[in-house]
Amino acid sequence: MLLLRQCWQATMTSKTLRLTNSEMRTWRRCRRKWWLSYYRGYRPTGIDFNRPLSIGTRVHDALAAYYEPDVAKREDPLEFIQKSVATDISNNPDHEADIEAEGELCTIMMEGYLQWLEETGADSDLMCIEPESEMEIELFPGVTLLSKIDARMERKTDGARLALETKTVASLDQNLETLQLDTQLLTEHLVEFLKLKEEGEETHRAQGVIYNMLRKVKRSARAKPPFYGREEVRHNENELRNHWKHVVAHARDILEAHEKLDRGDEHHYVVYPNPGRDCRWDCEFRKICPMFDDGSDVEAALNDLYETGDPLARYESSGPNAA
Repeated sequence: MLLLRQCWQATMTSKTLRLTNSEMRTWRRCRRKWWLSYYRGYRPTGIDFNRPLSIGTRVHDALAAYYEPDVAKREDPLEFIQKSVATDISNNPDHEADIEAEGELCTIMMEGYLQWLEETGADSDLMCIEPESEMEIELFPGVTLLSKIDARMERKTDGARLALETKTVASLDQNLETLQLDTQLLTEHLVEFLKLKEEGEETHRAQGVIYNMLRKVKRSARAKPPFYGREEVRHNENELRNHWKHVVAHARDILEAHEKLDRGDEHHYVVYPNPGRDCRWDCEFRKICPMFDDGSDVEAALNDLYETGDPLARYESSGPNAA
């Protein structure tokens, strides 16, 4: 790692890049989407409710309030959902039906999750020692790597420290074959490993990730269990070291794209699209994407349908090494 760091010092620009796994995933998926969302900062106007992303966010936030080591700050996840639904309806009355439908599904999922914990004792050997938090480390001069963990747990029986990562999923086995290669899990582990190593606290780092899954289903009589599940994913130092190299390579490519776009190179050469079947549900720019190629006034459409904002808004850290 040290050798790669030294090699890269000669190629840095004055631009500081705060890199996340989400940005790297978008870069791999489609450079045009990356250009619009990260380089230009566009996002759809308004808010979508009762969609996979909003459902996942509401459940995630409820569990973040539940897995809080400070008892005084801990919240009942069902009450959290109820309050969040009321707030969203108050702020978005035109979307009341969608918000109520989303709230109903999230409540059913959460009720079942709490029952599942009680029946299986899945949390009985775990102690939450740190709530949801952000970590940021210097990858190399000019680039930082930013990550967020849902919670850090300690297993009582063997003292193992494990980061909790909660996902709402369509099925419990949809991601299992590739979990060991999941870049989000690897990036979370890598950032923590490097952060605590830098601070001389290596023994306090998480040894892996608990992948905590809740199915997006109402658990009706027709629905087939199981509805909840967990997988423990561990990475050795070889995996972390090689993932660091992959992240450095992504940072290099993204910095190069920044440099070319900043100097006025045509976007068709630098950030070309990668259309596929996933665009239908995976890309908020799918409706206007063809307009970049057919001569339409795409910039006018962008200004009508989208707004600009900070792609890192969900991270509360204000700078490198903020935790």
